[in-house]
Parts: sequence; structure tokens; C-alpha cells
Amino acid sequence: MDDFFQPHILFIATATLICFALSIRNTQRKSSLRNSIQIKRNELKTINVSESVAKLMLEIDVLNEKMSNGEKFVISVNNSLAESELKSQMINVGLIPPTFCFTDSETLKEEIKNYQEEQYKLVKSDKATKAMSDWTWFGSRGKGEQMVESYRYLLLKAFNAEFDFIRKQMRHTSFDTAKSKLERLNEQLARLGETANVSIDWNYANLRFKELQVWHKELLRKETLKQEKKKQQALLRSQKEQTGQDSEELEDDLYYRKSDLNKAKALAKKMHGSQLARVDIQVRQLQKEIDALELKFSRATSQAQITKAGYIYVISNIGSFGQGIVKIGMTRRLEPMDRVNELGDASVPFRFDVHTLVFVNDAPNIEKTLHRRFNNRRVNTDNYRKEFFKVSPDEVREAMNEINIEADWFFEIEAKEYRESLLIRDAYNQDEKLKTISSQLPDTI
Repeated sequence: MDDFFQPHILFIATATLICFALSIRNTQRKSSLRNSIQIKRNELKTINVSESVAKLMLEIDVLNEKMSNGEKFVISVNNSLAESELKSQMINVGLIPPTFCFTDSETLKEEIKNYQEEQYKLVKSDKATKAMSDWTWFGSRGKGEQMVESYRYLLLKAFNAEFDFIRKQMRHTSFDTAKSKLERLNEQLARLGETANVSIDWNYANLRFKELQVWHKELLRKETLKQEKKKQQALLRSQKEQTGQDSEELEDDLYYRKSDLNKAKALAKKMHGSQLARVDIQVRQLQKEIDALELKFSRATSQAQITKAGYIYVISNIGSFGQGIVKIGMTRRLEPMDRVNELGDASVPFRFDVHTLVFVNDAPNIEKTLHRRFNNRRVNTDNYRKEFFKVSPDEVREAMNEINIEADWFFEIEAKEYRESLLIRDAYNQDEKLKTISSQLPDTI
């Protein structure tokens, strides 16, 4: 009997101890909970509820803003990912995305993009090539189909690669030659595919012919602009011969001389005795030079008004001023890019990018019209000589369209120096991180 009851007694004792321990633990939890409740009650007596609510609402607003920004970032990343995946798929079938030149128009980019998307749809649906045979290879229909598919893939890749070569070799006077080459290419590939009865589909080849026409139209446009530029330069050259002065250079010189004069006057207020006398002589000399420059500038500008032809430019500098700020100005330089390059000299960290540069017959009036249009969005509202505005290039394009000024626009700016600087800085920071990690590693393991 003792052997029978001994395990049961041990079990009952153990259970009793467990229940006792649990009871103590529950008592401790209740006590801790009571203390927490009491602490919260005491805090509520000292805390202003309205202030707490306001603080929580502010935190909610901050979190909502972070969520909104995060959603925009996710959407941007997803769009970039989708675009990259599409480009990757197009490259796999030989549709290499073209590299556009800085001077290529936005119209060209849009048309080429549309044609390549149509071409890819045909490739994706297996309609870019056609095969009218039912092959078997050593009695295997599956291997026969694989061979036909290989023929179709190779012909398509060869056609696309040769098209790019023909397109890049084409000039504005050689469209017929390029078209003939493309036709011969199609015939040659058809003969190569005769074994498996595979060829390039007519619809796909026709889309590539149309794309070739678009590229040729752009070459003709550039040639027309080249000839027009010669006429424009001849007109500007005759203007300069009539005026005998470069008003822009005079204006810049006048501005810097006035700046030097103001500095000299400020310095004179701090001087006395012989030092003041020397500064006074310098001030009088600068004032004489400024008076002479102002006279020359007034003559040059009044003469320049007789012939008003010139270039209107819209430029930006995201590295120096950030996004959404453009400079709207005019120039009568024979080579207008000289003026743009001059503006991007040592006075700013990076060079300017051009959104448009268009020749007009009444440059001063058009410039004033654009400045008045965006007058309430000037960056510098004190000095109107600073022609920077918080507007997008697209808004300026709309304003120019309203006054019937047709121009080529470039919205995807290069910002080469700025972006290269970011890459160099990131590489340097990454290198410093690697050096820090390396210094923390032991010499031996």
C-alpha cells in the first residue's frame, strides 16, 4: 500500500506547490497592475488633456506625412522598376533603346518610343516573325519546334541589329539608300530562313521602315536649323556692325564696376586720414568709368532697338539653384551658347542646361512679355536684372505657345557636372566607410 500511495502523494504535493506559486505570481501581477493604474491616475491629474491630444494629433500628422512621402517613393520605385523590366525585355529581343543626342527634339523621342512599344507588342505576341512549316527533327516534333523558334529568334535579332547600324549610318541626304539597304536586308534574311520557312513579318518590317522615316525627318530638321542659323548669324553680324557695341558685355561690365564702387564706398566709411584720401581717389575714378560705360551702354541699347532680332533662352541649373527654377533671357551673340557658357562660369558651381534656344525677330519684346507673365514668381524681387523664376520649363513653353513662338524643347536635362559630383561624393563616402570597417577588423584571425 505504501508503494501505491507514495507516487500519488508526491504528485499531490507537487501540484499543491505549483498552485501556490501561481497564486503568489497572480497576487504580484495584481499588485503591479494596481500600482500601474495608480501611477496613470496620478499622471492624469498633472497632465493637461488638451495638450496631450494636441501633441498626439501633431504626431499623427507627422506620421501621415511620412506615409504619404513613403507611398510616393514606392510608386516612383515601382514605375522605375516596371520601366527597367520593359527595357530589359526589349533588349533581349534586340530592340535596343536608342541613345538620344542633346539636340534631339522631344517629338522625336516620343515618336520613337511609341514605335518601339508597337514593335515589342508584335514580338511579345510572336507576330514579329512568321513560320509556315511543321518541322520534326529526327522524328521529334518538339525538337523541330525548338529549331524553328531558334530560327525566328536569330532572324529577329539580326534584323534589329542591322537596322540600328543602317539608321546610325544614315544622313539627311541618304534616306533612299538606307531604305534600300533595309529592303535588301529583309530579302537576305528571308533567303537565310528558307530552310525552316521562317521570315520577318511584313507588319514588323513596316514599323521599322516608319521608324527609319522618323529618324530621317529629325535629320532634315537639324539640317534646316543649321541653314537657318547661318542666316541668323548673318543678320546678327550686320546688327553688330551697325551698333559697333556688344550691349551684353557692356551691361555685365557696368554691373561689376558698380559692385566695385559700392564696396569702395563702404570701405571709405571705415577709413580716415591718408587712407581715406586714397580710397576717395579710387571712388572718383570708378565713378568716371561707370559714367562712361553708362553712356556707351545707353547708345548701344538704343541702337540695338533698331534691329531687335536675337535669341530667347530658357536655362536651368539644378546643382546651383535646385529643381523648378529657370532663367529666361535673351542674347544677340552670333553663337548664343557662348552667352550660356559665360553665365555658367566661376560664379556658379555648375554649368547651365538649356531647355530651349530660339531665334526671334523681336527678342526684347518677347523677353519682356515672358518676364511680365511670371513677374510674381521671380526669385529676386528686388533686382529685376536677375532673371530667375520659380517656374517649370513646361510652363514657359505654354506661355511661348500662347504668343505663337515655336521652339524645340529639351526637358530631360544632362546636368553632367552636378551628377558626376554626386557620384564622386558617394564613391568617396563609400570608400571612407570601407576604410572604417577595415580598421576595426583584427590583423589576424
